[in-house]
Amino acid sequence: MAYDMLAGVKVVELAMYAFAPSAAAVLADWGAEVVKIMPPAGGDPMANPKGIAGLPDKDVGISFMWEQLNRGKRCIVLDVAKPEGRDILFRMLEDADVFITHLLPKARAKMGIDVDDLLTAFPRLIYGRATGHGPKGPEAPLGGFDHTDFWARSGMAHAASLASDEFVPQPGPALGDSTSGMFLAGGIAAALFRRERTGKGGVVDVSLLSSATWAFGPGIVASKLFDVDTIPRLRHADQPAATVAAYRTRDGREIYFAGVPSDKVFAELAAAFGAPELASDPRFADLASRKTNARASIEIFDAMFARHDLAEWKEKLKGVSIPWAVIQTAREAGDDVQTTANGYVMDVEGQASRYALVASPAQFDGTAPSVKRAPTIGEHSDAVLRELGLNDARIAALREGGVIA
Repeated sequence: MAYDMLAGVKVVELAMYAFAPSAAAVLADWGAEVVKIMPPAGGDPMANPKGIAGLPDKDVGISFMWEQLNRGKRCIVLDVAKPEGRDILFRMLEDADVFITHLLPKARAKMGIDVDDLLTAFPRLIYGRATGHGPKGPEAPLGGFDHTDFWARSGMAHAASLASDEFVPQPGPALGDSTSGMFLAGGIAAALFRRERTGKGGVVDVSLLSSATWAFGPGIVASKLFDVDTIPRLRHADQPAATVAAYRTRDGREIYFAGVPSDKVFAELAAAFGAPELASDPRFADLASRKTNARASIEIFDAMFARHDLAEWKEKLKGVSIPWAVIQTAREAGDDVQTTANGYVMDVEGQASRYALVASPAQFDGTAPSVKRAPTIGEHSDAVLRELGLNDARIAALREGGVIA
């Protein structure tokens, strides 16, 4: 099996929202057995079938955020704040390899499940902490969200908004959460590898801010070296070369180019335009001339692309060596020929229907992961408790006492 890298690894997740659950979802994709613990009251906002503001007000049959973030897991409802619930958690951790949580320090301490509590009891345990802005510093006790700590605080939102007339919000839900979750999953895998060599568990910390500063690292490093607020983001007409800009087609679509403005590339594009004479135009005859006359070349490219629809340009650009891509919608990205060929988006058999989920990005041995549906809340409560040795009478008593559901 290609995805048995973490076979036999047991993960206990005590978390809601998106960051920590996405890390556990990746571990499940890699073969780990993940049990998600949900509280008996309130539930997870990600399980709301109404979805995200702005989407059509209709019932699509599943909670898409819950499914994407919790596929392949088992789920129990357990009140860890109660002594009996904490005792059950500790019994679950006796043979667990990994514990993942997003709970804040105050809540972890109150429940008696902070790092020292668990690593003292289970020294081989890997403790994964998902935080907003890190485990140290004056704001360590505070929570954070991806659009604040990942997008706004990192400098990305500022840079993205420079070429706009207004603030550019985060492009979609859980962008920072999903990115940070992948980093946390990788860190946990590294900690498991270390444990195989040393026998010791430990703590893996990833914050939304840490993953954002890594993702935006070149911009942050440049700002310090050049003593500027950020690397400038230029408007369309001010780009340094025509071959690093986006152009609108006759039918209102856009094509984005990203390539070195070499003589060869410029000549190829001129030929695609049906205007090979542009390559010998003194304004564009060499790299230095094209740099000096970048605005003029962008204006010409604008006019050229406005002459034909996207479908025509796809044909005309097949022979050029410069990388280019259509600026696609989310739906188009999900149906992209490369997305489909590589199994980046996969159909999952749900309880009542089939639907698409996005696979975690790492692939092993030339195959895509096998993605399974997410559990319903509390679907495996009884089964997990029976595995711990509790009989039906005890389970019923715990349910009556509000410890489980």
